[in-house]
Amino acid sequence: MTQIPSPESAPTEPLVTVGVVTAAVTAVLALLTAFGLPVSDDQQTAILGLVAVVAPLVVMAVGRSRVWSPATVARLMERRR
Repeated sequence: MTQIPSPESAPTEPLVTVGVVTAAVTAVLALLTAFGLPVSDDQQTAILGLVAVVAPLVVMAVGRSRVWSPATVARLMERRR
């Protein structure tokens, strides 16, 4: 079972899954619609389709800036000596 990282572990757990991003947008969209935002089914489908394309790119960009490969770490450690 996967646990949700706590705010204290954020530096060691930098990635947010695409599912979390998509679920959050879906929830916000449903909430706005429930409170009277006039969004048609076609518009909701288009927004969620956009999120399905953009979310992986955002997660990749954030993750790539915070994650190091073992080879890179080893190379950096060699330079330090």
